[in-house]
Amino acid sequence: MVFRKDHPETMFISVVGESGNGKWSLASVLAGKLTKEFYNVIQFFAPPYMSTEELLLQIHGGVEHYCEDHKTACNQVVEASDIAGKIHYLLEKTKMQYLLILGGISSKTMLNCVRASLPDCNTRSSVLLVLDTENEEVAWHANTMNKGSIDKIHLVSRLDEQTSRKLFCSRVMRKNEVSADGNEAMSKYAKVVYAITGGHPLSIVLLAGLLRFKEKPLQWEVVLQQIMPGPGMEEAKDGEVSKTNPARAADLCSCRVDDLGERRDRKRESTAIGRVFWASFEDLPNDLKSCFLYFAVIPKSTLIEANEIVRMWIDEGFIGPQKGRTLEELGHHYLKELALRCLVRIGSTNTLGSIKKVGVHRGLHGFLQSEAGLIEVHDIHDAFVPPSARRLCFQTNGGRYTTFTNKFPKLRSFICMGNKEEDQITDSTGAEKDFYNLKFLLGSKFLRLLVVQGPRINELPKEIGNMLQMRQLSVYSRDLTKLPSGIKRLLNLQTLDIRNTRVEEIDAGFWKIKTLRHVLADDLTLPGTLQVEVAELQTLVGVKPAQEVEWEKHNCPLHKMTKLRTLKVHGIQNKKHGVELESALAKMHLLCRLKLKGDKLPSSVFTEDSLRHLQKITLDGTVVWPQGTLNIRKVRPNLVKVKLSHEVPDRIKRELPESV
Repeated sequence: MVFRKDHPETMFISVVGESGNGKWSLASVLAGKLTKEFYNVIQFFAPPYMSTEELLLQIHGGVEHYCEDHKTACNQVVEASDIAGKIHYLLEKTKMQYLLILGGISSKTMLNCVRASLPDCNTRSSVLLVLDTENEEVAWHANTMNKGSIDKIHLVSRLDEQTSRKLFCSRVMRKNEVSADGNEAMSKYAKVVYAITGGHPLSIVLLAGLLRFKEKPLQWEVVLQQIMPGPGMEEAKDGEVSKTNPARAADLCSCRVDDLGERRDRKRESTAIGRVFWASFEDLPNDLKSCFLYFAVIPKSTLIEANEIVRMWIDEGFIGPQKGRTLEELGHHYLKELALRCLVRIGSTNTLGSIKKVGVHRGLHGFLQSEAGLIEVHDIHDAFVPPSARRLCFQTNGGRYTTFTNKFPKLRSFICMGNKEEDQITDSTGAEKDFYNLKFLLGSKFLRLLVVQGPRINELPKEIGNMLQMRQLSVYSRDLTKLPSGIKRLLNLQTLDIRNTRVEEIDAGFWKIKTLRHVLADDLTLPGTLQVEVAELQTLVGVKPAQEVEWEKHNCPLHKMTKLRTLKVHGIQNKKHGVELESALAKMHLLCRLKLKGDKLPSSVFTEDSLRHLQKITLDGTVVWPQGTLNIRKVRPNLVKVKLSHEVPDRIKRELPESV
């Protein structure tokens, strides 16, 4: 479909279908199979309201990444001032063959800008557009960009009954094949599933996720009976009225269901996806419902770090303590259950097999936002917010945002979600964008969670220290260089996330906050000394020792952080910090992920008996290896990944995991 020897010019191909029909899944599978044919495969799904500049920035990042990976000529100075010119220059200079997969292109204007950034190098490259039915005109416009106006539009329809059965069985049983004993029973259920969903892939997957948590056959039959379309609710399929007789399909489930009471709001249940979604949602335990609805804060078609959404749940108070588990462990358990129920999609996993990034299918996003009781979600086109709002999410794109003039005395959470790269974008005139002012939040004395990602911020209000209920403070802006000293008064703070900022110093009183659980930064200086134990701290990322201080037993701050699960420290000088670093690490019995950067690093990270929970080790520096064998596999039974920047002796390499 995408590889043609007789068409060396860049070809535009469009995959068009209704939302939830598996278009993006198809494109991803295709990309994997064609990786050998193409030099690069770049994928990106543009969220609604994304500007052309942002889209081009994402494409440029993908192109630049592959250039660096393959050490091509892209290290030369790019002779272009605009982002489109940079893309054109890199692709033209490297002559690379690429497959560019783009979703969410909603206008011909945006497509024209993408086309203008791609050179005509006769490299047999292709651009694959993944489009919803309402954007079909973009697909027809893309056809005109092909030599000879070659028709490369592929319509993705719903599944037939046989394919629907295969998809349902693979998801509900988590295997592709069904035994002969279960074949007849599954065929009966598969017919009912087809009658309910009309072959809509997303509806089938959701229904399979719901039935995974039900006993067969009784509970299965009750659930299927409940969501069977009633009279006058037959759903159109591919533009035609469904001819399936719901009564006949219901007879396939020989269950007797007592009076189920009145149905839910028929507006919610008028479509297959609506009926299945709300049945799945209502089946969630109460604590999971709040967690799931919180995904409404994420812009459509985007992913969020699993750790990030779990920290939000904890800081909002959605997750309560449970014996034998930390709040973070319980949060990740909730996330896995939502994934098993197919209510969220896993974007990527880490080397440990844990969920790394997660999101909600764009076909479900509207249902989340319609449940407005939990959180108010607004964007640049819908900026009116009632003063009584308790949780407010404002979604920005392309650096466009609204500064609120009214106050929100009842506000508990303010989340401004955009691209972390927005501070790199200028407007069409090349002028820098204004800084975002957060002073409208000063009247929100009950604010628990403040997350600002996207708008440019160069300072936080000094009065932020008066928000004594604050649990999480997360700001992403390269323009932010310092934090107000009043931050030490946030005695309930659990999470401070200042990654992607240039903050290097923080008031020493901050480290006395007893509730701290997660501190994430890029280049934050540790205190010269620390007198009190930071007993709840689990994550410490992007920190460095104070260079003028030589660590001794009485002043090494890491001695007061013994419950860390994740530690990433750079700027280590062996003469000043080596001995006490090694001593402090020996006390961290729960440490799972460790990253160190310095001139010389201790090999005890592989030998110390107390570090048996270590799963991932990254060392950037010279490691002082001892003589003889280390028995790494014995003393590090959980170690799955090791990354070392310097050469490793063969005798050591043989003992390390294969992922080194």
